Amino acid sequence: MLIVCPNCKKRFDVDPGSSDQPKKLRCSNCRAVFRLVRKAERREGLPAKLKVVIANESGAFCQAVEKVLSDEPFELFLCTDGKEALEKVEQVTPDVLLLDVALPTMFGFEVCERVRQNPALSKVRIVLIASIYDKTRYKRSPISLYGADDYIEKHHIPDSLVAMIYRLASGAVPQVDRPSASELAAQEESRTEIRQCEVDETVSLPEAAAPVAPVLPVAELAPAPVEISERPDSPAAAPAAVGGELPEDQVKARRLARIIVSDIVLYNQAKVEQGVREGSFYQLLADDIREGELLYRQRVSQQVRDITSFLEDAFEELIAKKSAELRI
Repeated sequence: MLIVCPNCKKRFDVDPGSSDQPKKLRCSNCRAVFRLVRKAERREGLPAKLKVVIANESGAFCQAVEKVLSDEPFELFLCTDGKEALEKVEQVTPDVLLLDVALPTMFGFEVCERVRQNPALSKVRIVLIASIYDKTRYKRSPISLYGADDYIEKHHIPDSLVAMIYRLASGAVPQVDRPSASELAAQEESRTEIRQCEVDETVSLPEAAAPVAPVLPVAELAPAPVEISERPDSPAAAPAAVGGELPEDQVKARRLARIIVSDIVLYNQAKVEQGVREGSFYQLLADDIREGELLYRQRVSQQVRDITSFLEDAFEELIAKKSAELRI
């Protein structure tokens, strides 16, 4: 039987045996101890309905997560930007908040910090959804979660999210269900759907152009030399818009820029804060920025890159917000 460690997310096979009693396991990777439990058992001592807020810019992604959680007695609230998510949390005081780190209007970690500053929301459990573009990052955990209780990478949502919600809501030790063959198949279907949502929301190459490895992780590509300056040049000419709205390919490019920047921030908090304090942000994070720029060139058409500066703007927005936060 395939299970996922709720602590380090490593996958491994176990023999469930013939007993219906809960079974203690120790992860061979991180050595965490957890139990295999029946579905009914994990709900004991919890409210009849747990309130869960899901915050992600993509409506399709929210619906895919909603499908993963559809068999559980959850009351779900879907949000598509940071300010809306913060307002919803203040309004309904959910048990669990699932917070994408690349939200528009406010990054996920900004929302997280605001929630943690409000004593009335102290019981809200927060899970950051990491929009990871580099597979090498799967091998390590963030050093800091900006006050969140846990994080989950998108590819683990189908097999780990439900158990994580119950664990955080109950305050119990990590628990993992014994999934059936049909449940494993459903998890894989959901994983494919979530992966496709990410591609659909961020690949902005023209339809007529041949895709340049749009879903290939940066870690598997030969690095291209990219010149990094202390501050990027002035933004390019404003992109054309109709009725105040950006064209779809530019919306996707802007979304990808936020994903790249938020991913770098999630896994490099100390370097980010040091770089902002010392004015050396682009030097300290040069390798991560170079990887991000490479991915951006792969997924965003030359035409869009010529008339926009979404990636540079996202980095500058981050620096400005961190400067204000650190009172620099």
